[in-house]
Amino acid sequence: MNGTSEEKREEEAAEGRSDIRGGAGQQGVRDLMERVFLAGIGAAALTKDRIQELVDDLVKRGHLDAEEGRDMVERLAERSREEARAALKKADTSLQGLYRDLGLATRRDLEDMDLRLRQLELRVQLLERAADEQSPSGISG
Repeated sequence: MNGTSEEKREEEAAEGRSDIRGGAGQQGVRDLMERVFLAGIGAAALTKDRIQELVDDLVKRGHLDAEEGRDMVERLAERSREEARAALKKADTSLQGLYRDLGLATRRDLEDMDLRLRQLELRVQLLERAADEQSPSGISG
């Protein structure tokens, strides 16, 4: 049954990617991000379950004692979590590239533009103030 749900998850992820490429827009990007995130979490949890089953079998057969089994599960589960984090980071990098390709501004871009706009507004105010101060004395009557 796990194979069926895994296949369905892969099909859904593939549909999400095709939606993005097909121009479904921001909602498609969000769906893809959610699916990648959930798949990463699901893969990590599934891997830990499988590791636990394998280790339990090795303990039952006497190849490992219980302490060694716990250590092995923790080490392999941590490695799985690291791989899931790496996959999420790679997906994030891909999404950032997609945003650039679509011409979308990032939050940082918007913050930088806001700062530049405020600086320009301040400069204009200073120039207007300086011009107002010079106008009455600069006019000869």
